[in-house]
Amino acid sequence: MTPFLPTGSGSVIKVKVRMAHKEKKIAEALDHIKAAEKYLKTSFFKWKPDYDSAANEYLKAGVCYRNAKELEKARDIYVKAAEVQLEMKALFHAAKAYEQAGLISKDMNRLEEAANLMERAGDIFRENGVPDTASLTLEKAAKMIEASKPDRAIMLYMKACDVVENEDRPKQAAEVIKKAAGLLVRCERLVGLLSIDLFEEASKVLQREIDLNSEVENYPTIYKAVLNLVLVHLHKEDYVAADKSYKGAFNYPGFVESEEASAVEQLLDAYDQGDNDTLRAVCNLPLFKYQDNQFAKLARDLAIPGEQRRKPEAVSGADAGSGSSDAPQGVAEEDEDEEDEYAGGLL
Repeated sequence: MTPFLPTGSGSVIKVKVRMAHKEKKIAEALDHIKAAEKYLKTSFFKWKPDYDSAANEYLKAGVCYRNAKELEKARDIYVKAAEVQLEMKALFHAAKAYEQAGLISKDMNRLEEAANLMERAGDIFRENGVPDTASLTLEKAAKMIEASKPDRAIMLYMKACDVVENEDRPKQAAEVIKKAAGLLVRCERLVGLLSIDLFEEASKVLQREIDLNSEVENYPTIYKAVLNLVLVHLHKEDYVAADKSYKGAFNYPGFVESEEASAVEQLLDAYDQGDNDTLRAVCNLPLFKYQDNQFAKLARDLAIPGEQRRKPEAVSGADAGSGSSDAPQGVAEEDEDEEDEYAGGLL
């Protein structure tokens, strides 16, 4: 016969089981930490610390704390493990430990702290001779803080680009720097967010993207980058620079016959003649509307100088209050539906 259980007793039992599990994992973590500290001690008969064994014990403690949902303690222990691994020159494992600490900080929604730890991991991966992993780690760090610290995110994307460019991998470098260009353009709509001339920086980054793609003869991507560069110049009201970028692209095989060249020519003609209606019609072409979101918005908002530009849609009070407290309005909204392509680490 099934014993009678008072209403709600099942929930109480589950809570007690969870608490017992948590206490067990915390106790296990403390045991591993004590063991690690013992391995690090020296004596008359033991002149050198056993860094390898100590690092393994710290990593086990980190897993226990993480299972116990003691995330702050888990992060600190992973950092400790990384420091010990650096002492024995185990660079790859040290970088992995910093990466795990960064992911835990992300779980705690401490994104700037997470980015700092991920950047440290990326630097060590690079020192260890794994530039691909280093670049991906820096990209991950940048993505974490695109909304809260876009200026630093841009810097991290540029740093990730430098890593692979120095390894003579222009195609990969171009893919990374494209993200920096997009973020610069996106942030332009947030007046005063960055202390730099956003469009000027965006034009430099786009030109660098073009140059990198030119090294690997990735011409279709160059055509799109030229179109984006022209849009940026026109938003700066610099027709001369836009026309120069357009005509400079004639040197790339196939550009003159491309759909992008035709669209840019129409765009420049309309802008030069002050024909806002034609300019709007050109900017509504599928070529503009269905490219990367930030550049599609750039085309949508373009207007002849002196004409009324379309203003970015305002964020309602309810919507603004629903996001992260440290995220500037207008940036976070665009990223809400993006999946985290790096969740769970890189390797």
